[in-house]
Amino acid sequence: MGSRREAFLIILLFGLVSLFADIVYEGARGVIPTYLMLLGAGSFIVGSITGAGEFVGYALRLIFGRAADVTGRYWLFTALGYILNLLTVPLLALAGRWEAAALLIILERLGKAIRTPARDTLLSSAVSSVGRGKGFGVHEALDQVGGLVGPLIAFLTLYLTNSYRAFFLLLLLPALVALLILYIIYKVYPEPLEPPSGKGTAKGKISAQYWRYLIAASLSVAGFMSAPLLLYRAGESGLLPEYLIPALYLLAMGVDGAMAIPSGLLYDKHGLRTLALCFLLTPLIPLAAFNAGLFGLILAAIVLGVVVSMHETMMRAAVADLSDISVRGTAYGIFNTAYGLSWLVAGAVIGYIYQFGWMAILALSLTLQIPAILIIIAAFE
Repeated sequence: MGSRREAFLIILLFGLVSLFADIVYEGARGVIPTYLMLLGAGSFIVGSITGAGEFVGYALRLIFGRAADVTGRYWLFTALGYILNLLTVPLLALAGRWEAAALLIILERLGKAIRTPARDTLLSSAVSSVGRGKGFGVHEALDQVGGLVGPLIAFLTLYLTNSYRAFFLLLLLPALVALLILYIIYKVYPEPLEPPSGKGTAKGKISAQYWRYLIAASLSVAGFMSAPLLLYRAGESGLLPEYLIPALYLLAMGVDGAMAIPSGLLYDKHGLRTLALCFLLTPLIPLAAFNAGLFGLILAAIVLGVVVSMHETMMRAAVADLSDISVRGTAYGIFNTAYGLSWLVAGAVIGYIYQFGWMAILALSLTLQIPAILIIIAAFE
């Protein structure tokens, strides 16, 4: 970038895009299951639709990341993805059947698959002059503001109007604001300006260190007890009234946003080996959630927020540091696909062994985190 001031401006603008975009789809995510039910979908259909959407949202990032690299049209993929990602959500107001709503939900996730690798490539280039950890940290902090505001708007709108259609139509406003800011960024920053051959990379190639990092990150995520399972534990335990269980999730997301910038600064100062701290903290989530009563649940939510913050800042920054700009869309696509598959494995396996008690979950997490830590320490001395 021409200057650090310009770089910070672009980071803030990208962060604002994510803030308003998160208001749209994070706000909608909390009400979509109930909306589908009202349209006539049963529990199997609801689970299948949301599962298919998440699979599309992660698995296809590899294809679109590679396509962005081959064509060099990073802004085209970013813009098309955001348009599809954002404008399909307000259209849910017009869905008269669950089949139409299902198509829109899957198209929204497809939009995210299209735009994420290209967007992260553009952002990684912009933040290179100010520190990638710091840059992605600022972006994640703003993103989480939207993630908190969206569900709040959903609650207030449904409370005041009792109308899902009114809520979805209202989401058109933040969607249009996000697209307007995205257009402003394009006018200021029309293409990646980072020179080829970033740290530890060769032009046109993904480094060997990248693949070692990918293995370590995938192992760690596969042993991660995610928010849905933590909330399930909270409901099963009876330690919180049902209406307060969502507050546990809001606590975790609040910690995520608050820790994003510190996580990024830690990464910039100490490098890739700081990921070992993220992996070390991961087993503490089931350990705390199943012990020490209500305090344990609260502690688990806090640790979960810290770990997710590290995922969104350190892990994204590491991909950029280990890939040349010419193949970075591919690198992000591969990483996001592996991340999504690891998340799917974690949900299924931990969900299954849940019946055997918390020690089984802790044992699985430790079994996966220890080799992940050793790989990171050995590979990035």
